[in-house]
Amino acid sequence: MKTERLFPADLQGRIEAKIASGDLGRGEIISYQELSERFGASSSDLEFVIQSQVRKGLVERGEERQVRILGLPKAKIESVFQYAQRSKLKPRTVVRDVSVQPANLALAKQLHVPEGWAVFMQVRTRLVDDQVLANQYNFIPYEICPGLEEIDLTCRSFQATLEEVFHTVITRIEETYTLGKPGRDDNAILEVEDDATILIVERMSYSRNNYPLVYADIHVNPAQFHYVEDLWPKATPLVESLI
Repeated sequence: MKTERLFPADLQGRIEAKIASGDLGRGEIISYQELSERFGASSSDLEFVIQSQVRKGLVERGEERQVRILGLPKAKIESVFQYAQRSKLKPRTVVRDVSVQPANLALAKQLHVPEGWAVFMQVRTRLVDDQVLANQYNFIPYEICPGLEEIDLTCRSFQATLEEVFHTVITRIEETYTLGKPGRDDNAILEVEDDATILIVERMSYSRNNYPLVYADIHVNPAQFHYVEDLWPKATPLVESLI
């Protein structure tokens, strides 16, 4: 897991703090050499960080080893947690696992990373008003959010955490909705039988540079779908077909 061991998270944090504060101003063009001198960074560490910041949409590459500062985009995409809060509901998350694993070929293609790249697998139980809504698996390139395992997300939006802690703003999502049978640990988490039908939501989140940020595989108990039907209106006909 080379990325996990060697990724220069401190350097990334220092550069991104300057971008977020405006000290590295929107539209500014700065060379790799200037960044290296300003932040005391090696060329290899800097390349890791710049690639991460390109993925996040904070910078774009220019000519002759330069980058153009794009700054932080405005957050417009609403997560399940944020939607529930806005709807005066009580969302809560139980993070059952956060681990780093090498991306297999399928996941590498989805996230546009090399096969074997270090990827967070974050496993969560999603609750609304103390009712279990979903069993969710997130997959995130490690360099997006090093230190994720140390953050308590029980009563905090993961998406807001990406924005506020890791300077990662989702600007576009693609979602598909299908019906399927329980898999993984759905029976225990969603408290459904083997022959039950559940709603499966697959969501890919992108940065303003159109790089994948988070792949989410969300298994929803249809009995609790009413909590989020306004967030996922395209899934409503599928759920209604089960009645």
